[in-house]
Amino acid sequence: MRLRLESRAVGEVLIVQCHGRIVAGNEVLTMHASIGDSIAKYGDIVLQLDQVEFIDSSGLGALMRLLQAARAKGGDLKLTGVPPRIRKTMEMTNLLAQFETYDSVEEAITAAYLGSRYSRGKAGDARPRVLCVYESTDVCTFLREVLCSAGYNALTTVNIDDAKILLKATKSKLVLISSRMQSVYGKPTRKALEEIDPAISLHILDEDFHTQDPGEAAEKLLSSLPR
Repeated sequence: MRLRLESRAVGEVLIVQCHGRIVAGNEVLTMHASIGDSIAKYGDIVLQLDQVEFIDSSGLGALMRLLQAARAKGGDLKLTGVPPRIRKTMEMTNLLAQFETYDSVEEAITAAYLGSRYSRGKAGDARPRVLCVYESTDVCTFLREVLCSAGYNALTTVNIDDAKILLKATKSKLVLISSRMQSVYGKPTRKALEEIDPAISLHILDEDFHTQDPGEAAEKLLSSLPR
Protein backbone atom coordinates (compact mmCIF):
# COMPACT_ATOMS: atom_id res chain seq x y z
CA MET A 1 0.00 0.00 0.00
CA ARG A 2 1.44 3.38 -1.04
CA LEU A 3 1.98 5.99 1.62
CA ARG A 4 -0.90 8.37 2.20
CA LEU A 5 -0.72 11.30 4.61
CA GLU A 6 -3.66 13.14 6.17
CA SER A 7 -2.75 16.35 7.99
CA ARG A 8 -4.67 18.66 10.26
CA ALA A 9 -3.60 21.53 12.46
CA VAL A 10 -4.60 21.46 16.12
CA GLY A 11 -3.72 24.94 17.26
CA GLU A 12 0.03 25.30 16.73
CA VAL A 13 0.67 21.56 16.38
CA LEU A 14 0.41 19.64 13.09
CA ILE A 15 -1.06 16.14 13.29
CA VAL A 16 -0.13 13.80 10.43
CA GLN A 17 -1.94 10.47 10.11
CA CYS A 18 0.21 8.06 8.07
CA HIS A 19 -1.31 5.18 6.09
CA GLY A 20 0.57 2.44 4.26
CA ARG A 21 4.33 1.93 3.98
CA ILE A 22 7.19 4.34 4.64
CA VAL A 23 9.83 2.97 2.27
CA ALA A 24 12.49 4.08 -0.21
CA GLY A 25 11.26 5.92 -3.29
CA ASN A 26 8.16 8.05 -3.64
CA GLU A 27 7.04 7.31 -0.08
CA VAL A 28 10.15 8.81 1.50
CA LEU A 29 10.03 11.74 -0.93
CA THR A 30 6.41 12.31 0.08
CA MET A 31 7.40 12.37 3.75
CA HIS A 32 10.10 14.96 3.20
CA ALA A 33 7.96 17.14 0.93
CA SER A 34 4.83 17.08 3.09
CA ILE A 35 6.35 17.27 6.53
CA GLY A 36 9.62 19.07 5.86
CA ASP A 37 7.83 22.19 4.63
CA SER A 38 5.58 22.20 7.70
CA ILE A 39 8.34 22.17 10.32
CA ALA A 40 9.13 25.87 10.02
CA LYS A 41 5.45 26.79 10.31
CA TYR A 42 4.37 24.52 13.16
CA GLY A 43 7.52 23.51 15.01
CA ASP A 44 5.86 20.56 16.73
CA ILE A 45 4.71 17.71 14.47
CA VAL A 46 2.88 14.59 15.66
CA LEU A 47 3.03 11.51 13.44
CA GLN A 48 0.29 8.92 13.91
CA LEU A 49 1.80 5.58 12.90
CA ASP A 50 -0.98 3.18 13.92
CA GLN A 51 -1.97 2.69 10.24
CA VAL A 52 1.60 2.13 8.99
CA GLU A 53 2.31 -1.41 7.77
CA PHE A 54 6.08 -1.30 7.34
CA ILE A 55 9.08 1.02 7.55
CA ASP A 56 12.38 0.18 5.85
CA SER A 57 15.82 1.65 6.58
CA SER A 58 15.20 4.59 4.24
CA GLY A 59 11.93 5.31 6.05
CA LEU A 60 13.63 5.26 9.43
CA GLY A 61 16.35 7.50 8.06
CA ALA A 62 13.70 9.93 6.81
CA LEU A 63 12.07 10.04 10.25
CA MET A 64 15.43 10.77 11.85
CA ARG A 65 16.19 13.57 9.36
CA LEU A 66 12.79 15.15 10.00
CA LEU A 67 13.31 14.79 13.75
CA GLN A 68 16.68 16.54 13.52
CA ALA A 69 15.25 19.30 11.34
CA ALA A 70 12.41 19.93 13.81
CA ARG A 71 14.70 20.07 16.83
CA ALA A 72 17.15 22.32 15.01
CA LYS A 73 14.33 24.85 14.76
CA GLY A 74 13.29 24.47 18.38
CA GLY A 75 10.42 22.07 17.72
CA ASP A 76 9.98 18.31 17.77
CA LEU A 77 8.66 15.32 15.84
CA LYS A 78 6.61 13.13 18.18
CA LEU A 79 5.26 9.65 17.44
CA THR A 80 1.95 8.11 18.50
CA GLY A 81 0.43 4.68 18.01
CA VAL A 82 3.68 2.95 17.01
CA PRO A 83 2.69 -0.62 15.94
CA PRO A 84 4.42 -3.46 17.88
CA ARG A 85 6.37 -4.68 14.85
CA ILE A 86 7.70 -1.22 14.03
CA ARG A 87 8.39 -0.50 17.70
CA LYS A 88 10.48 -3.68 17.90
CA THR A 89 12.45 -2.67 14.79
CA MET A 90 13.10 0.80 16.20
CA GLU A 91 14.19 -0.69 19.53
CA MET A 92 16.59 -3.10 17.80
CA THR A 93 18.17 -0.22 15.88
CA ASN A 94 18.30 1.97 19.03
CA LEU A 95 16.22 4.63 17.28
CA LEU A 96 13.07 4.49 19.39
CA ALA A 97 14.79 6.21 22.32
CA GLN A 98 15.58 9.17 20.07
CA PHE A 99 11.87 10.04 19.78
CA GLU A 100 9.21 11.12 22.21
CA THR A 101 6.50 8.47 21.82
CA TYR A 102 2.93 8.58 23.15
CA ASP A 103 -0.05 6.26 23.23
CA SER A 104 -2.46 8.95 22.04
CA VAL A 105 -2.53 12.14 20.02
CA GLU A 106 -4.02 13.96 23.00
CA GLU A 107 -0.97 13.10 25.13
CA ALA A 108 1.41 14.28 22.40
CA ILE A 109 -0.42 17.59 21.91
CA THR A 110 -0.50 18.21 25.65
CA ALA A 111 3.24 17.56 25.85
CA ALA A 112 3.86 20.05 23.03
CA TYR A 113 1.90 22.76 24.82
CA LEU A 114 2.94 22.15 28.41
CA GLY A 115 6.54 21.29 27.59
CA SER A 116 8.43 18.00 27.51
CA ARG A 117 12.00 16.82 27.05
CA TYR A 118 12.25 18.37 23.59
CA SER A 119 9.26 20.71 23.41
CA ARG A 120 9.81 24.05 25.10
CA GLY A 121 6.09 24.46 25.72
CA LYS A 122 3.86 27.23 24.46
CA ALA A 123 2.74 28.77 27.73
CA GLY A 124 5.05 31.78 27.75
CA ASP A 125 2.86 34.01 25.56
CA ALA A 126 1.31 36.66 27.81
CA ARG A 127 -1.39 37.68 25.31
CA PRO A 128 -4.99 36.71 26.15
CA ARG A 129 -5.56 33.25 24.70
CA VAL A 130 -8.60 32.60 22.51
CA LEU A 131 -9.63 29.20 21.16
CA CYS A 132 -11.53 29.40 17.84
CA VAL A 133 -13.55 26.45 16.53
CA TYR A 134 -14.97 26.77 13.03
CA GLU A 135 -15.67 24.13 10.38
CA SER A 136 -13.86 26.08 7.64
CA THR A 137 -10.04 26.17 7.58
CA ASP A 138 -10.17 29.45 5.65
CA VAL A 139 -12.39 31.09 8.27
CA CYS A 140 -10.08 29.75 10.99
CA THR A 141 -7.16 31.43 9.24
CA PHE A 142 -9.11 34.70 9.01
CA LEU A 143 -10.04 34.54 12.70
CA ARG A 144 -6.47 33.81 13.74
CA GLU A 145 -5.05 36.75 11.77
CA VAL A 146 -7.71 39.19 12.99
CA LEU A 147 -7.31 38.16 16.62
CA CYS A 148 -3.52 38.03 16.60
CA SER A 149 -3.37 41.47 14.98
CA ALA A 150 -5.60 42.75 17.80
CA GLY A 151 -3.26 41.45 20.48
CA TYR A 152 -4.73 38.02 21.22
CA ASN A 153 -3.02 34.63 21.13
CA ALA A 154 -5.47 32.80 18.85
CA LEU A 155 -5.56 29.03 18.44
CA THR A 156 -7.81 27.43 15.84
CA THR A 157 -9.24 24.03 14.99
CA VAL A 158 -12.05 22.74 12.78
CA ASN A 159 -13.65 20.18 15.08
CA ILE A 160 -14.89 19.94 18.65
CA ASP A 161 -12.84 16.87 19.60
CA ASP A 162 -9.60 18.71 18.87
CA ALA A 163 -10.97 21.78 20.62
CA LYS A 164 -11.43 19.72 23.78
CA ILE A 165 -7.81 18.57 23.57
CA LEU A 166 -6.62 22.15 23.13
CA LEU A 167 -8.78 23.39 25.98
CA LYS A 168 -7.22 20.85 28.34
CA ALA A 169 -3.69 21.61 27.15
CA THR A 170 -3.84 25.40 26.98
CA LYS A 171 -6.34 26.32 29.73
CA SER A 172 -7.93 28.90 27.40
CA LYS A 173 -10.74 30.81 29.09
CA LEU A 174 -12.39 32.25 25.97
CA VAL A 175 -13.77 30.04 23.20
CA LEU A 176 -15.31 31.21 19.91
CA ILE A 177 -17.37 28.61 18.03
CA SER A 178 -19.40 28.44 14.86
CA SER A 179 -23.16 28.58 15.34
CA ARG A 180 -23.33 25.24 13.50
CA MET A 181 -21.21 23.50 16.14
CA GLN A 182 -23.37 24.01 19.21
CA SER A 183 -23.84 20.32 19.85
CA VAL A 184 -21.47 17.35 19.84
CA TYR A 185 -22.59 13.71 19.99
CA GLY A 186 -26.04 14.85 21.07
CA LYS A 187 -24.72 16.99 23.91
CA PRO A 188 -24.62 20.81 23.94
CA THR A 189 -21.09 21.95 23.12
CA ARG A 190 -21.20 24.44 25.97
CA LYS A 191 -21.80 21.64 28.45
CA ALA A 192 -19.05 19.47 26.93
CA LEU A 193 -16.52 22.28 27.24
CA GLU A 194 -17.68 23.35 30.70
CA GLU A 195 -17.05 19.78 31.88
CA ILE A 196 -13.39 20.47 31.10
CA ASP A 197 -13.37 23.99 32.55
CA PRO A 198 -16.51 25.44 34.16
CA ALA A 199 -14.95 28.92 34.02
CA ILE A 200 -14.76 29.22 30.23
CA SER A 201 -16.55 32.00 28.39
CA LEU A 202 -18.24 30.72 25.22
CA HIS A 203 -18.92 33.16 22.36
CA ILE A 204 -21.16 31.93 19.51
CA LEU A 205 -20.33 33.47 16.14
CA ASP A 206 -23.15 34.70 13.91
CA GLU A 207 -24.65 32.04 11.64
CA ASP A 208 -23.69 34.09 8.58
CA PHE A 209 -20.27 35.11 9.93
CA HIS A 210 -18.48 33.57 6.93
CA THR A 211 -20.50 35.65 4.43
CA GLN A 212 -20.50 38.98 6.27
CA ASP A 213 -18.39 41.92 5.16
CA PRO A 214 -14.96 40.94 6.60
CA GLY A 215 -14.19 44.39 7.99
CA GLU A 216 -17.55 44.75 9.68
CA ALA A 217 -17.46 41.16 10.98
CA ALA A 218 -13.99 41.69 12.45
CA GLU A 219 -14.95 44.99 14.06
CA LYS A 220 -18.09 43.51 15.59
CA LEU A 221 -16.22 40.49 16.89
CA LEU A 222 -13.41 42.46 18.50
CA SER A 223 -15.82 44.89 20.15
CA SER A 224 -17.62 41.98 21.82
CA LEU A 225 -14.54 40.34 23.34
CA PRO A 226 -13.07 41.02 26.78
CA ARG A 227 -9.52 42.34 27.03
